[in-house]
Amino acid sequence: MSQTLKNYSSPVAIDNWYVASVQAPEVRFNPINGHRYQGWTPCIEWCEKTYGEISMDNFVWRFIGEGVFEFKHEKDRTFFLLRWA
Repeated sequence: MSQTLKNYSSPVAIDNWYVASVQAPEVRFNPINGHRYQGWTPCIEWCEKTYGEISMDNFVWRFIGEGVFEFKHEKDRTFFLLRWA
């Protein structure tokens, strides 16, 4: 496994995937318990619309969790960061 970490905008390739890490784009309020929380749903929905839903035939991106996304192609990772970083 090769890994190069400089900062979030530098290419990071782990097992031939390019990693992007972003903060949640919005803060939400949970009316049941009164807590505020952040979610990455807008990022996930944008990836599904832009790159297609994840399936056995389409594995060009994936959501790892807590703002971490992986992309098979560096250009897709760059496009994602231009939109969400």
